[in-house]
Amino acid sequence: MTITNDQIVLAESQVMADTEDGGGRMSGNVVEDGAVNNTMPDISRLDRVYGRVNMRKLFLSVRSANQDTLLGSHSILLRQPLDPRVGVSLFKTGSHTDRRDDAQNKIESYLTKATEARFWLWGNQLAGQRAISCLQRLDATPPEQGETYCLVEVNSNGDPVGEQYVRVIDVEVGRETFTEWVSNAYVDFELQTLNITIASQLQIDFAGSDPRPTGKQANKAKVLRTQIADAANYYGAQKLAVTAEVGDQTVTLDTVYNNLVPSAQSENALTDRQAGPGRIPVIPASTSTMTVSASGVSLDADGYAVYYCGRAIVPGTLSIGGANGDYRDAGGVLEHVSGSNYLDASTVDYAEGVVRIRYTASRHGSAITLTFTPGAAFFQQAYTLANEVNQQNRSLTWVHQLVPIPARGTLVIEYRALGRWATITDSGNGVLAGDGVGRINFDTGTLEVTLAGLPDVGTSIIYSWGDAQSAEIEDGSTASPQAYFKVPFTGTI
Repeated sequence: MTITNDQIVLAESQVMADTEDGGGRMSGNVVEDGAVNNTMPDISRLDRVYGRVNMRKLFLSVRSANQDTLLGSHSILLRQPLDPRVGVSLFKTGSHTDRRDDAQNKIESYLTKATEARFWLWGNQLAGQRAISCLQRLDATPPEQGETYCLVEVNSNGDPVGEQYVRVIDVEVGRETFTEWVSNAYVDFELQTLNITIASQLQIDFAGSDPRPTGKQANKAKVLRTQIADAANYYGAQKLAVTAEVGDQTVTLDTVYNNLVPSAQSENALTDRQAGPGRIPVIPASTSTMTVSASGVSLDADGYAVYYCGRAIVPGTLSIGGANGDYRDAGGVLEHVSGSNYLDASTVDYAEGVVRIRYTASRHGSAITLTFTPGAAFFQQAYTLANEVNQQNRSLTWVHQLVPIPARGTLVIEYRALGRWATITDSGNGVLAGDGVGRINFDTGTLEVTLAGLPDVGTSIIYSWGDAQSAEIEDGSTASPQAYFKVPFTGTI
């Protein structure tokens, strides 16, 4: 005897419903062939307005009375529904016992947590909110509509205790002045305020940070960026855009994409924005280094010793010495070089000339010296470059020669993958990080970057940066140019 076609059937899972416990093991029920609604329910009017995801777990099963060997089987999707608003895809999780929650996590895992975002939660955000309040520095770029971030709640030791992915629906940007008690005096500082509307309400409470001139408080909730990751393979069907002929090795489709989850697009006008680089260059103001000595520094509310250099710091030139050990600037943070090592955490604010160090022991009172090249924040129009993405050059790795050579810490690379913007930035030490990795040579301007996901065809990879060659160091040895007026003469002498 042989195994016939009618003996290979689709079997239902334990729970055929869109509930948390949907799916499970294979049941003894067989899906009736050709019957309407044999797996999925009808589409309601509300589903057409708001969108909906229905998932059903099915099993290929052989219902044969003999013991013949099954030589192989497969499943295919022959065609898409006639309704253009409905999409159908097949995918597998590799488990015979998982539930709908596991399958949902598989779908949502196309985004993974990446680096910390350039904004942070402002104050406590409570469960049930559909908007979050955030702060960021004035030179930071606000989040955009459609971007997804991961909010991470931490305990007093900084360990994560809860998280939630949120999608940005709308962003209101403002500016506010705050006052902080620093070094026995009140200091005014400005931060950019963000009121971010999110797609779904918060599920748990998040303890945010109070306003600080140096950034987010330690051991407070984090906002992490996300990057694209291929967690699952999806199988579907598309019509041919061009009729295929016998012998063809390739075929042309209208699109290779299909709908997985409901999504919406909206437009938002950007006005009164600075037409300059996203990150302000700090260029050398002198050919000589300067040294600042400090001792007996008090700790701020986050346990950091804060050192004010009085001048902007040229990225990559800072070195610190003293009884606490020797350190150097490594792209906005400190790196131990030699001697004792009491470093726990650190940040370097180049434009403001502020260094924050958290020590592993009570070493904030020890004398240290900070040596660096003094600089100045130089506001300028951004240099931009775009590489068009098409079918021929679509790839993950891109190489380019940037002219003029970017100033350290100013390069921003943006691209679109799967319909959302992704960003890669330079920390100032030549290493690129974010939604991809790479390096830039500040001597030649050579850039090599590997994107986290394939860029969309028909879009562009956009580079923007500032340069350090547009300004000169004036040491006073040359005479200043004299101002004069030129008046046109129209009469007679």
